Amino acid sequence: MCRTTEFSGLSPVKARRGFVIGLLSMLALPSGCYNEPAEELGVWSEFLALDVVRTHWAALDRFGADLYLAVGPEELNESLRVFLTDARVAGIEVRPWLQLRDEGIWTNEQNAAAFADYAREFLLWAEENGVPVEWIIIDLEPSLAYAQELRRTAEAEGIFAAVDLLGEHRDAEGFAAAREVLRDMVDEVHRRGFQAMAVTLPWTIDDLGDGDPDVQDMFDTPLAEVSWDRVGVMVYRPFFSDVFGVPLSPGYVARYSESMRFWYPDAAHVAVGNISTAGVMVPPGYTEPLDLALDVSAARSAGIDSISVFSLDGMVLEGGPEAWLAAATGPTLRYGYPDCLTPLVRGAVQVLDALP
Repeated sequence: MCRTTEFSGLSPVKARRGFVIGLLSMLALPSGCYNEPAEELGVWSEFLALDVVRTHWAALDRFGADLYLAVGPEELNESLRVFLTDARVAGIEVRPWLQLRDEGIWTNEQNAAAFADYAREFLLWAEENGVPVEWIIIDLEPSLAYAQELRRTAEAEGIFAAVDLLGEHRDAEGFAAAREVLRDMVDEVHRRGFQAMAVTLPWTIDDLGDGDPDVQDMFDTPLAEVSWDRVGVMVYRPFFSDVFGVPLSPGYVARYSESMRFWYPDAAHVAVGNISTAGVMVPPGYTEPLDLALDVSAARSAGIDSISVFSLDGMVLEGGPEAWLAAATGPTLRYGYPDCLTPLVRGAVQVLDALP
């Protein structure tokens, strides 16, 4: 399905950016060297107040974007019920992105049981209040404290000290127990008539081919062998360029998109970004929609039909969502992604996986 790109009401600068994106797409159309827009687009929203998010519903609806909304247990109240009900009336599908901010924020080996309890609480609340949601999103990442410790260790003591920390954190028995908890949780999600989407770090995907979950265990991210309805990988180029200390090209997005298509041919999702500085532990990200269009092009060129953008918060900081949504939803040039760096980065994960 093609969506119409609209630039009315934009500042001259934003309009020019949108014009460049549109012009590139138009030049590609006659040659056939272009990608149709993704069938499914999501936009993450983490910190914006519900009243602020409401002001951007029209833009989300105009560009056919779903809203992936961070929701903690303290927010299961009447305000959220009204928001979710009104969003559906406005034509916006909302997928609650479950967070436990007092338990490390994201789902992982250390808090799997707490997240399973929260997922049940959320589903029961949704059923009892007639809330029109069909999905929950589970974000598989190390706890904030562990992620910060890894970052501090690498910066202060070097990469080998960080590798030692990862090795010390491996706990096969605890990992297996957490994975079983998540399996049961997703099975219950299905029994209640909902669907479960998982998103995770790129190197989690690099752990799927060797028959053991060592890397998943090191990072506390039990992804494999759980019946997720959709599985996404977060390939935020500015963020991971900062992590690895090297500038990553759109080939980074493309190569992981290829892997997602291989491992999850019917359920693959790719999250791109990051825009501006909104988020936890997020370095400066994109300030130009054209950068986002390149990532969307890379994912679409690898055959990914389900894409999300992090985040609405960043879009608001960078002048509003319209130009960014236009960049994410228009036809894109096919991307050949000549890329020598990403295989080296991914090779390092394989070395990590091979450590005793």
